[in-house]
Amino acid sequence: MAEENQDQGAAAAQESRDAQMIVQHVFLKDTSYEAKSPHELEGSEGQPDMNVNLSQRTNQVGDDRYEVVLTVTVTAKQGDKTAFLCEVQYGGIFQFSGFTDQQMPYVLNVLCPNVLFPYNRTQISNIVSAGGYFMPPIQPINFESIFRQRMAEAQASQPDQTGQA
Repeated sequence: MAEENQDQGAAAAQESRDAQMIVQHVFLKDTSYEAKSPHELEGSEGQPDMNVNLSQRTNQVGDDRYEVVLTVTVTAKQGDKTAFLCEVQYGGIFQFSGFTDQQMPYVLNVLCPNVLFPYNRTQISNIVSAGGYFMPPIQPINFESIFRQRMAEAQASQPDQTGQA
């Protein structure tokens, strides 16, 4: 019995060593920037209230290839007026091998956004600065935490759906 568990553990370890993610291409897909003229914000006091929103789209483009697009939107409000809104979409073409079907959601929703997010963050900072506004650093995002939270929410809502049948 112990030997079987060791054999299964060794097989799982070998499988995870054989898993591979190749970043084939990273590209700026779309960007948008809207801002008020500084004179329109005169009289507003204090620092703008910043809000960061994330969204992601995944498309399979081949047997083991996926296009993942991460959209980051930053909205800055000064009082009741929007000072600026900046949205950046960065995409990546990723090729995978050796991952199980159970591992793929994690890979697509955690590992791929971790690759793309620094590109989004840099582009947003450059655009907002070029627009004449100070952009404080956008803090790193814990995509694993977001993924685990969504999985927990999906599991919590699952019994409700089966009871309604």
